[in-house]
Amino acid sequence: MALTPAWTVLRFHDGQSRYWRSTSRFKVVVAGRRSGKTELARRKVIRYLPLIKPWPDPLYFYALPTRDQAARVAWPKLKLLVPESWLDSHHAISESSLSIQTKFGSKLYLLGMDRPERAEGVGWDGGVVDESSDQKSGMFDRTIRPALSDRNGWCDRIGVPKRAGPGAQEFKLFWERGLPGINKDPDIESFWWPSKDILLPEEIEAARRQLDDKDYNEQYNASWETVGGAVFYSFSDIHNVSDQVAYNPELPLLIGCDFNVDPMAWVIAQQSEGHLRVFDEVFKRNTNTESCLEYLAEKYGSHQHGVTFFGDATGRARKTAASTTDYIQIRNFTKLKDARVMFPEANPPRHDRFASCNAMFKNAAGERRCMIHPRCRNLIRDLMTRAYEPGTSEPDDHDDISHASDAIGYMIHWLFPLRLDYTQQVPTIPSRRESIITA
Repeated sequence: MALTPAWTVLRFHDGQSRYWRSTSRFKVVVAGRRSGKTELARRKVIRYLPLIKPWPDPLYFYALPTRDQAARVAWPKLKLLVPESWLDSHHAISESSLSIQTKFGSKLYLLGMDRPERAEGVGWDGGVVDESSDQKSGMFDRTIRPALSDRNGWCDRIGVPKRAGPGAQEFKLFWERGLPGINKDPDIESFWWPSKDILLPEEIEAARRQLDDKDYNEQYNASWETVGGAVFYSFSDIHNVSDQVAYNPELPLLIGCDFNVDPMAWVIAQQSEGHLRVFDEVFKRNTNTESCLEYLAEKYGSHQHGVTFFGDATGRARKTAASTTDYIQIRNFTKLKDARVMFPEANPPRHDRFASCNAMFKNAAGERRCMIHPRCRNLIRDLMTRAYEPGTSEPDDHDDISHASDAIGYMIHWLFPLRLDYTQQVPTIPSRRESIITA
């Protein structure tokens, strides 16, 4: 099998050239449709196959959202890119496992991430995650990233910047971490280019005539468009996120809590002069309230100016530990000084809570009274991603979406409610030394 002629017709522009030459461990490509990103990524993973490693069995992968998509779209082209002289034997290409074994000892797998376990239990040397906006939320952090650790493996994440898609906003946040600036992650380098770098002008014009502005900008200009029907439409990942948000040991700690077991999401904030500053978060899987309290005590156990927890009414009865309610566990926890718990007898309408949040992110006067530190990645992702189901007033919550934004929502609705009468319905547990309100 000779090298495919496609190897000889690759056209480089600035973005593609820098991506091809980059030596960063994690590379992120946001690019328009038919702009060469997938062709480049396939060739990049192929060219690693002959490299000698300290171990005899280098392993590489190319991942798409589903196995059917991988087999239909990528498998035929990957096979054509591997020279016959590199193959281990006539049986080196396995159609059943979608893998290619080379005479160098290396092996390339084509993966469908609809079953993430296909990437687990293996120490990868490197790979590509394609169609990143359509990958499952959390897949990279929970599955791919740990599997790269043993061999200090590399990974390229590529895709179109979609408004919708289970992994769209997570992909966007990862891309932003690799952009030049004070908050750049040294392990990540991000790249961008539009479709016009590769496609002919008549193809671009045809697409312009067929698509509306948002679809065209997203698919061909590789532009991150605003998600339609966003729940937190006032939130901006530019204007409401700042690395200047910092913990102040002289102010009380405010903890917004969502008591779901997997994940359990808490946000940590302080308020001053009518403004809320969210500087940290707790986001733990398969856990319980006591475990999160211990984690909080490790970081903020020396805080001397009080800690107030906020949650929803169901936390009075729902048990995430075996023997007691979440709120009573907090009240009895002795490692946080002067802990208090605020919860409503009955929850306010959900949309009232959303409205309170939107007013804090940006009110009618243009004021942004809630700022969030970039380290609160799960909260930011939630606020960017959470949207209504098309044609309904119900949030389209899936995967991990809703937990972190609910946590901040309980806090904001208590502290800055749009309907003040709710404050008259809420019992308080002032401290551990006072009697417990029966749940």
